[in-house]
Amino acid sequence: MKALALALVLAAPARAAVRVVSTTGVLTSAYTTLKPGDELPDEEVRLSSGTATLSIDGGRFLLTGPARLTQRKASLRLHLGSLLSVLTKKAGRRFSVWTPTAVAAVRGTDFFVQVGPRKEVDVCICRGALKVTAKGMDALPMASESHLNYRFWQVNSGVARDKSPMLGHTDAELDVLRGLLAAEKP
Repeated sequence: MKALALALVLAAPARAAVRVVSTTGVLTSAYTTLKPGDELPDEEVRLSSGTATLSIDGGRFLLTGPARLTQRKASLRLHLGSLLSVLTKKAGRRFSVWTPTAVAAVRGTDFFVQVGPRKEVDVCICRGALKVTAKGMDALPMASESHLNYRFWQVNSGVARDKSPMLGHTDAELDVLRGLLAAEKP
């Protein structure tokens, strides 16, 4: 199955250093266990269960397992699992999240992406705006102040989509990520 991209683009080109803040599960890369303060390597990272809070300058992510994620230059590839994201304007750098099914350009700050075992992808704009595109479909602008969720899945040579209920994340988790960002401001 050919992978299409879910790209969440934020601006300037440099490599975004994604670091581990905390974990409730075991986060591994090859044969190494990653711990708080470690930077994600440019190879697949696995979280068998639990969560891992990750950070970039001006942003926080909550990775929920089972999950598989790869960092490449200014992007993350989410192969499996979910990623809840809260980004400030300070995170103004080129940054993308790739999935097997769709492409979304970030126009806002708080979003959720989940890749299921059959490569179905849920995208929720929790607050802000996204523009989602995928093979064989017109761009789908998404804007909301309170959770607008679509599911994308492969069909024949294209991608289908439909609205779906909010799942896999909560407002309480968003509040925790927002609180972590607020705590680092001078």
